[in-house]
Amino acid sequence: MISREELRQLAQLESPKGCAVSFYFQPQTPQDRSHREEAIMVKDLVREALRRAERNGNDPALREDLQKVLATAEQLHGNHSRGKVVFACREHGIWRELDVLPRLGRTQVIVNSRFHLKPLVAAEQNVPSALIALVDRKKARVFELRDGNLSQKPDLEFGPLLKVGKSDGYQGYDAGHRERHIENETRFHFRQFVEGMMILLNREKLDVLLIGCRDETWPDVQQQLDTAAKQKLAGRFVADVGKTTPEEVREYAEHILDRNRLIDQQTVLREAIGQASRNSTGAVGLRHVLTALERQEVQTLLISRDFQADVVECTNCRHLDTRLVKNCAVCGQSTRELAEVADTLVDLALRNGADIEFFENDRDLEKAGRIAALLRFRADQNTAEKVAV
Repeated sequence: MISREELRQLAQLESPKGCAVSFYFQPQTPQDRSHREEAIMVKDLVREALRRAERNGNDPALREDLQKVLATAEQLHGNHSRGKVVFACREHGIWRELDVLPRLGRTQVIVNSRFHLKPLVAAEQNVPSALIALVDRKKARVFELRDGNLSQKPDLEFGPLLKVGKSDGYQGYDAGHRERHIENETRFHFRQFVEGMMILLNREKLDVLLIGCRDETWPDVQQQLDTAAKQKLAGRFVADVGKTTPEEVREYAEHILDRNRLIDQQTVLREAIGQASRNSTGAVGLRHVLTALERQEVQTLLISRDFQADVVECTNCRHLDTRLVKNCAVCGQSTRELAEVADTLVDLALRNGADIEFFENDRDLEKAGRIAALLRFRADQNTAEKVAV
C-alpha cells in the first residue's frame, strides 16, 4: 500500500534526462509450472528498454536501474498472488518497490521523464481494509481483509448462558423472569461482541466493519450497535458461523465493498454533472476539466479507465491544450503531442492533491465526454462581486 502523500511526491518528480523507470508486473496464469513464458516476457521488456536507453545516450545510471529491475523481475516467477511495482530513478535517488493487488492490467516497463502512475492508482483505488465477523449467540469468527489478503483472527468465545431453572414456578410466575434473564444475557454477549470489534478496528487501523449472521440473530446484534459502530458498518450478509468457509467470507466481503464503491462513485458523478449543469463546482468534458486541473480547482477527477484523447503539452511551461497547435497559447514555445494523456491527467491531479476515480463503461460519464471533475471552488467566479453576494 502506498500513501497519497507518497503518490503526490512521485508525481512531482521529473527527470530532465528521461531516466524515470516504472515497472509493472501483472501475474498471469502460467502455461506450465516452470513459468518460462512469463519469465521470457519480462526479460524481453527490460532488455528492449535497455536497447532504447542505449539509442538515446546510454546513461549509466539508467542502465543500472534497468539491470536492477531485471534482477528483481527474475525473482517474481511463481508468485501469482500479488502484483509488483517498481519506481526507479538514480538521478533523484529513488528506488521504490511495492507489492500490490494483481489489478495492473499488464506487465510493462516504461522509461520517461515522469513515473507512470496510472496503473497503480487504478489498482489501489478505494480498496478499504475490513474487519469481518461471523457471529451467533455462542461465538464470533473474526477475519481481516487488507490489501486483498484475508487472514483469520482468534475467535471471540462468549461462553454458555447462565443456567436458570426449568420450572415456571407457581402458576407460571417465574416464566417471564427466566425469559428476561436469557434476553439480558444475550444482549450482554452481543454488546461484548460490538465492543470487541470496535477495539480491533481501532487497534488494527481498519476502515470498515462487515457482519455475517443468521437472519434471526441480526435484530439482537443490530440493537447493540452504537453510533460509532453504525458509522463503521459497511454491510451485513447472511452466514452460518460454523459452516461458512474463508473463501465464502472473502466473496461476501468483496461483493459488499464493490457494491458500496459503485454507489459512492455514482453519488460523486451525479454531483459533478449536476454542479456543472448549474455552472457551479463541477466540470465535464476534457477542455473544462483540463482548465480546472491547471487552476488547481479539482477535488475529485472522474475518468474512464481507458480514456484517450488528442492533447498537446508545452515543452516549456507544461500547459495542456486540446487544440493541436504547434506553439503554446500561454508562453509561445513549441508543443509536443502526448501519447498517453490519461497518465498526464492523473499525474496533474496527484500533484494537486485531488482524489481520482476510475470508471468502467459508465453511461453517464460517457455522455459527459468520459471525463468529469468535482471542484473545490471556481477561480473564475471568485471575484469581488461574487464574494460580496
